[in-house]
Amino acid sequence: MPDAQYGPALAARIVRGRGREPVAVSPLGGVVNEVYRVQGAGFDWVVRFSADPLLPNEFPVEEWAMHAARQAGIPVPDVVGSGRLDDRPYLILRYCEPAADGLADPWTWLGRYCRAIGRLPLAGAPGAVFSRFGRDLPTAWRAHLVYNLDALGPDDPLLRDGAYRAEHLPGLRAVLRELQAESFDFGLAHGDLAPRNLIAPVSAAAPVLLDWGAASTGPAPWTDLQQVYQWAVLDRTITPAALAAFAAAAGIPMTEATERMLRRLTVLRFLDLARWARERRPELYAGYLAACAAGIRFTLRP
Repeated sequence: MPDAQYGPALAARIVRGRGREPVAVSPLGGVVNEVYRVQGAGFDWVVRFSADPLLPNEFPVEEWAMHAARQAGIPVPDVVGSGRLDDRPYLILRYCEPAADGLADPWTWLGRYCRAIGRLPLAGAPGAVFSRFGRDLPTAWRAHLVYNLDALGPDDPLLRDGAYRAEHLPGLRAVLRELQAESFDFGLAHGDLAPRNLIAPVSAAAPVLLDWGAASTGPAPWTDLQQVYQWAVLDRTITPAALAAFAAAAGIPMTEATERMLRRLTVLRFLDLARWARERRPELYAGYLAACAAGIRFTLRP
């Protein structure tokens, strides 16, 4: 394992590789990525690289998504460059100085951006934005639901491993069939629309939206709305008022019908994540199984 100085040292080396000499390197946090502010004569940059070398390189998706967002008028950071050092991909952005008084209504801004993101054109999008079922989004969605329906049953490894119980099978099948019967618009989702990824710059009318590395495609704006719903209702890390502000600004006010749809999408999301961990990241599987079991018990409650 790298020592505590590895991250700052790597950030400094990345900047030197761009012909600049760092004067100060400051951590900015991050979970999926290590993030550092690197300052020197004539530059003030943010350097990001993966905290887990086993994760796929998300930066081509992030660069493409930020370019598409900028073209549509969504404020995003300026990209300085990207590359690879020590077999770690990195991305360099210009630092955005936040206003001292912050942002008064972040969830409304995030909801507005969610709605706009779902309408971004996908021409030229990298393959990683799309699911394993292809670039035709309605066809991919139908195939995704069929895949999950076919997996449910007595031979499902998720059943064997405790992600759900046998008595849940009728309810799970009903949820997926109800989703099959729905009509959706499809488009891009940001993947992490949270206030931590929103900066109110000193000299701009609209906040800057950060961290596009989890961008993906699916029902829009439902994909991002489902995540915010999960934070509010299951994780309880945000308030119901924040969820309501986000949903209204995204164009889907919270009603009983909206919540029913979000509960269905949450069931699908838990199943997807557990299957992904089993197939791709077995060291994370136990945690995703536990989350799936708890989430399904909650969302299938009467």
